[in-house]
Amino acid sequence: MNELELQLLIQGVAAVVFGAICAAMAPGRGRSAAGWFFLGFFFNCVALVTMLVIPNLKLEQEKSRRRLEETRKLREQIKKERQVADERHVGHGQRLTVHDRALGVDTAPGERALPPPLPAPQQPATWFYAVGTERRGPVTADELRQLWLDQQIPDSTLVWCDGMAQWQPIGAVADLLGGDRG
Repeated sequence: MNELELQLLIQGVAAVVFGAICAAMAPGRGRSAAGWFFLGFFFNCVALVTMLVIPNLKLEQEKSRRRLEETRKLREQIKKERQVADERHVGHGQRLTVHDRALGVDTAPGERALPPPLPAPQQPATWFYAVGTERRGPVTADELRQLWLDQQIPDSTLVWCDGMAQWQPIGAVADLLGGDRG
């Protein structure tokens, strides 16, 4: 037997040994023995290390089964507690009805109209104005009105705020700013 044949024999034996080890370990980890035999046969040490680091499917399945069982038990418990709560609610309602009749009053909560919701706080309108071709702003209505009253901007100054369809001269929207120049 020459050196090459000896080397091939050793590699073949090693491949069979790794394949057998992987195949023996696979069922205990929830894996296919035949598939892991071939992986061990062809990939030797890499397959063995992979077998050792991959999750154990049997443990994962057992954890999943326990979680499902616990979930089922909790749902049953909630269902029973809901039934008990509903029975208590009905019992309390019946007792209140008896007391109401005996006292001649109506203590059952009626359909009361809820008060209207509070209006959302409004942000002060922000205005923009144009001086020549330059747009300026945003400014508050009070600031814009003060600029106009102090004659820092003329009546022909175009202004715009959210909700307006187009830019308009400040004199046309004076009432929105709280008065006119007078």
